[in-house]
Amino acid sequence: MSGYNRKFIASSDLFWGFEVIIDIRYYETFEEIITHFHNELLSLLKNNNLVVLYEKCQKCKFHCHTHTFEDILLTEKDIYLCDHC
Repeated sequence: MSGYNRKFIASSDLFWGFEVIIDIRYYETFEEIITHFHNELLSLLKNNNLVVLYEKCQKCKFHCHTHTFEDILLTEKDIYLCDHC
C-alpha cells in the first residue's frame, strides 16, 4: 500500500468486513472519506442486485470512534467505520 492509501473497514452487523482502500490525498474532511466509503458499499450492493441490503445500507450512518481526520493522515493502520451506535 502506498503512503497515502488507507484501508477503511466496516464495523457493522450487516456489512462487517467490507473494506475500501482510499487515497487520502483527494479528501479534505473525514466526512468526505466516509461518504466515499458509504457510496462504494451502496454501489456494490446495487450492482449485485442486493435490494434489501441496499435499502438497509441507505439508512446507515457510518462514523469513526478511534480517529480524527488528522489521525488518518499520520497512521497507516486500518480504520474501522461504525454504523451501529
